[in-house]
Amino acid sequence: MRFLKATARRTSFGFFSSCSLINKVILIGISIITLQNNLYGLLPCRLSFRHRKFIFSKPMALYCFAVATVFGVFYLESLWKDFMSEQFNQLDAIQIYCYMNCIVVLLNYVTQWAIMRQILRFLNSIPLLSTINYFKVSFMSKSRSILFAILKMIAFPFIMQLTLILYQKQTHPELSWITTIRTIIPIILGNQLNNCFFGGIVIAQGLFMQINQLLREMLQEVNRMQTPVGLLLLKPYYRMQRFCELADQLDELARNYSLIAYYSREYLVLTSFSLVISLGINLFSTTLGCYRQFQAVADYLIIEDTYDAPRALAHFVFLLIPFLEIVLVACVSQQELNEAKEAGNLLQQMNLEHADVRFKQVVDVFWLEVCTINLKLMPMGLLELDGSMVNKMYSTVAGILLFLIQNDLNFRFSK
Repeated sequence: MRFLKATARRTSFGFFSSCSLINKVILIGISIITLQNNLYGLLPCRLSFRHRKFIFSKPMALYCFAVATVFGVFYLESLWKDFMSEQFNQLDAIQIYCYMNCIVVLLNYVTQWAIMRQILRFLNSIPLLSTINYFKVSFMSKSRSILFAILKMIAFPFIMQLTLILYQKQTHPELSWITTIRTIIPIILGNQLNNCFFGGIVIAQGLFMQINQLLREMLQEVNRMQTPVGLLLLKPYYRMQRFCELADQLDELARNYSLIAYYSREYLVLTSFSLVISLGINLFSTTLGCYRQFQAVADYLIIEDTYDAPRALAHFVFLLIPFLEIVLVACVSQQELNEAKEAGNLLQQMNLEHADVRFKQVVDVFWLEVCTINLKLMPMGLLELDGSMVNKMYSTVAGILLFLIQNDLNFRFSK
C-alpha cells in the first residue's frame, strides 16, 4: 500500500485530480499521442518518474529501430513486387496515396531520430502542465476545437478504413477486411506527426483565447474605474491598489503569452519537414483524385465506357479527406493567429488616462511584446499557415487540372 501511494505521488496524480475537466482531457490526449509515438517507433525516449523528465531509452531505441526496419522492408518489398509485376497503377489514387505515405513514414523516422536531442530538450523545457493549469478553461468553450481534433485524428482514418472495406467487398469479396489494414497503416503513421502539430496549435489557440478572455474582463474593469462615476465612487487609494493587482496579473498573462508563442514556433520547427511533405502529398492526391474523376466521367460520356461507381466513390473519399485536412490545418492556424493578434487590440482599447504608472508601463510592455512577436506559422519558410493557404494551394490545383484536362481532351479528339 505504501508503495502504491509513493507511486501515485511520483506520477503526480494529485496534480491531475486538481485539474479541471478540459485540462484533464488535454492531458489524456497528450499522453495518448506520446504513447502512439512510442508505439509507432517515432519517439525513442520515455518519461522517467524518478527524474521527472523525458530521457533517451536504449531499449526503446532498439524497439523503434526494429519497427522502422520491419516497416521499411515490408512496404519497399511490396512496392517493388507491384512495380515488377506491373500491378502498380500510376493513376490509382488510393495506391499512390498509400505508397507516398510509406515514403513519408521512412523520412519521418530518419528526421525524428536525427533531431532527437532537440525533441528531448523541447519536451523537458516546455511548462505545459503549469500553463494549462493556470487557466480555468470551460469544456464548452473548447468543444469546437476538440471536435476538430477528433475529426482529424480519429474520424478521417476511420472513414478511409471503412471506404477501403466497402470497396474491397465490391471488387474482391473473397478477401478478408483485414487486408485493408495494409493500406491504412502507412496513412496513419504518415499523419502522426501532423496530428501532433495539429493538437499543438489547438492547445495554443485555446490558451490564447483564454488570455484574451481575461484581457476582456480586465478591459471592462479598467475602463469602468476611470469613468466619471468610477472616479467619484472609488477612492484613489483603492484604485491604486487595484491597478497594482491588475498589473501583477497582466505581467503573468504577458509571460504566458510569450511562452505560448515561443513554444508554438519551436514545435513547428520540429515538425516542419513532415508537415511540408504531407501538405505536398495531400495537394498531389487531391489533384490526382480530381483528374481521375474527370477521366471516369469522360470515358462514360465520350466512349460510353462502363462507369465504375464504387471505384469512383472510393477515389472521391481519398480526394475529399486530404482536402479537408488542409482546410482544418488552415482554419485552426488562422484562429490561433487571430487570437494572438487580438491581445494587442484589447490592450490598445484600455483607457490609461487615470491609470496607475506601473499599470501603464505593464500595458505598454505587453503591447510592444505582442507587436514584436508578430506570430506567424511558416514551416521551413516555404508557406504560411493561415486562412489564405487553402486559396493559394487550390488555385495551383485548378491550374494543374486545367492543363491535364486540356491535354486529355486534345488526345481524345485527335484520334
